[in-house]
Amino acid sequence: MIIKRLLAHKTLFALLLLYTILITWASLARFIIPFKIDLTGGDKIGHYLAYFIFTMVWFLFFFFSEKRNENFKQSLIKSSVICFFYGGLMELLQMLLTNYRSPEWYDMLANTSGIIFAVVLLKVFENKLIIFKKRA
Repeated sequence: MIIKRLLAHKTLFALLLLYTILITWASLARFIIPFKIDLTGGDKIGHYLAYFIFTMVWFLFFFFSEKRNENFKQSLIKSSVICFFYGGLMELLQMLLTNYRSPEWYDMLANTSGIIFAVVLLKVFENKLIIFKKRA
């Protein structure tokens, strides 16, 4: 019963909306860090994880929302394409709207890597997810 409520259209849409807002804010906000963090590639790990989760959230919305009624393949393609282009849009907006952020190809590469890992993981569990959807 709890799972069914968590997978309700309104809940999934709220999760999707909140996470999309979070990604947008994290991409365009100015962060002031009072101390230096010397973690090589830490920013790219953040991009990777953010877009891995972003793709999962969009996939959950498309695949499990009773109002969407999309199959696995459609959900996977739509979620990965939306996340890829959204990442590109955020990099473009950093260049156009801010003077404190700059677009980087390595950020796009990290975003895309997170998306690809999400797609691979979802494909590995495709049959289990389809069975789970039928039972929910």
